[in-house]
Amino acid sequence: MYHHVVMTCGISLIQGNSYFSFSKDGEFKDIVPRGMLQKNIAALTEDLEKKISRFLDQARLHFPLLSEHPESISAEYSLIYALKKERKLANRPSVTLFFTETIGGYICEKLLSEIFAKENINVKTKRIQMTVSDEKELKNETTGFLKKLGDALSEGEPGSTCFAPLGGYKILTALGYLVGSFLKYPMVYLHEQTQILVEIPPVPLGIDREFLQEHGDLLRRCYKDYVGYEELSFPEQQIVDHYPAIFSKEEGLVSLSPFGFFLFEWKDYPDLFGTRYLLSAQARRFIKNNGHLSRFISEQLQELAKKLKNRVSSDDLRHELQFKQVDPKKLRYFLYKGASKGQRVFRCTYQYDDRDDVLYINYIWYDHDDYEKEVSKGTGLYADEKDFRDYTDHINQAETAMHT
Repeated sequence: MYHHVVMTCGISLIQGNSYFSFSKDGEFKDIVPRGMLQKNIAALTEDLEKKISRFLDQARLHFPLLSEHPESISAEYSLIYALKKERKLANRPSVTLFFTETIGGYICEKLLSEIFAKENINVKTKRIQMTVSDEKELKNETTGFLKKLGDALSEGEPGSTCFAPLGGYKILTALGYLVGSFLKYPMVYLHEQTQILVEIPPVPLGIDREFLQEHGDLLRRCYKDYVGYEELSFPEQQIVDHYPAIFSKEEGLVSLSPFGFFLFEWKDYPDLFGTRYLLSAQARRFIKNNGHLSRFISEQLQELAKKLKNRVSSDDLRHELQFKQVDPKKLRYFLYKGASKGQRVFRCTYQYDDRDDVLYINYIWYDHDDYEKEVSKGTGLYADEKDFRDYTDHINQAETAMHT
């Protein structure tokens, strides 16, 4: 019996012959122009928002009638109905819905969330961007989706959680099943015409830890950038050719595949592929004296590491440039501007070794007034706070605690 279902969703809820379709004759026809449904959510206008609001108001009047048309609402609704019918769904299940960031996805997210809530289902929604016109961007976005999918599945146990790729781009189905199998979760599919429920068990899929350790250098290089195939040694070329699920080879360049990126960043392997964190005496002392902030600080440092690894362009990574009193000729560390909203503020000075993926944290602040006064004098920027020690295990343990 499933207590948690993770779905990728399309827009069948408002298309075709579905109950709420914009395209068939009836009260919902063309309430929202069909040509707008595939446009990015950024194209929403005030007028369009009003039309969507009017549609949702009309749709809510039909909620009491939905149980009479269980197979005509949407693929997502039909799946839940089929699971209930076969007594494979818990009484108060949770459902995580993935929608693309389109106007059609936005409408379906709002309506389907309300429909499921009326059915005593706990609903979470996540949005994903898919730029199919840009190969590199699509690869990055697919990698992001796999990470979100892994996190969503891991909220439940493999024996009581399933992945249902019902809508969206076909690439989400293929790669989603790969991630689900790797994490030992089954896939559930509903045949649209026959409404037959198909359960596909996970294929035994494991990555040998010794393999990851042995080829860690190659994986790291392909994670950071594209590498020329001819620049690789012959044994490395054999590894790339033998593991197409992990490596991607295009026009003579090698990088990790979306699944390879997922594997690299998945939380089960931080000791093999994660950033190493070396903290100064001041940074360690600050964390020790503020134990209640340890999770928050770990989260902020991981966010900094992620931005640096992904080469994000942001003024927050060089916040010292905002201080006229700081002498750039004396700089040994950069200033990172982390969390700034609410009561929690985070600032630190750092160096990052891109080649070995090592992040040095020299000084940490939590008080906004203190950090502004001290940074203006060069505190944490001009000199080492000394006695740097490996703090990686503490950071990773805090992350594990956040997921439990």
